[in-house]
Amino acid sequence: MVDFHSHILFGVDDGSENLEMSIKMIEQSISEGVKILAMTPHHNPGMYEHAMNSRTEYNEKFDFLKRKFEDRIEIIPSVEIMISEGIMEELESGKLFGYNGSKTLLIEYNLLDYPQYAEGLFYKLKKLGYQVILAHPERNKALREDPEVLYHLHDLGVFFQLNAGSLLGQFGEKTETFARKLIERNMFHAIGSDGHKDKSRDMRIRHAYETVKELNPELYENIMENGPKLIKGEEIQVLPSKPWADMVRVKKKKRRKKSILDLFRF
Repeated sequence: MVDFHSHILFGVDDGSENLEMSIKMIEQSISEGVKILAMTPHHNPGMYEHAMNSRTEYNEKFDFLKRKFEDRIEIIPSVEIMISEGIMEELESGKLFGYNGSKTLLIEYNLLDYPQYAEGLFYKLKKLGYQVILAHPERNKALREDPEVLYHLHDLGVFFQLNAGSLLGQFGEKTETFARKLIERNMFHAIGSDGHKDKSRDMRIRHAYETVKELNPELYENIMENGPKLIKGEEIQVLPSKPWADMVRVKKKKRRKKSILDLFRF
């Protein structure tokens, strides 16, 4: 199993508080059966910037954890990037980077809405050779109310990362229900614990893989095959999405603005 999303880097954001907690979190990940674990501290300008502003500290802490566990689990460096219109400049300067220094990025929205510029930004990133993974879309209120947006992003080649805790009800019934619907429609491509602590919001992830296998065995096999490739920055082949049963009702309820893809449809 691969864990695409965790906050095991201590003392930089709202994740692990100290080295001892990081060690406990990684031990739990190993006990869950994870073979590759991504370290993805927040980069959120004005809130969480310490990890990327202190790259020497980031590298030193990462190197220590990687060496300590190198015989038991592979730890991959990365960052969870809060979407902004300045991402391009920060990527070009080297301040931000993808998994293991690759062009595969973990990008998040805030939990209430989605920026109208996102599709245009993702299109530009794709043209430059980047692969975008959108973190935990099931937790976003606006996307739950207008899932058609996810289909546009899927058509654009954006991947979606499921939070394991969403299937435990950690973020409410609506989030859990939406996550299950997305699983059934082949609309996830990666799974992450999004572990923040060693107890609450911990590193449990096996149940998420098992739930995907139960609800959609074909998707489970696809994720298992693609996980080690995607987290190393390789290109992958995903399953086609399945229709959203109540999409017509959703469209009538909320008219979506034109997307960047509409410009290229004839």
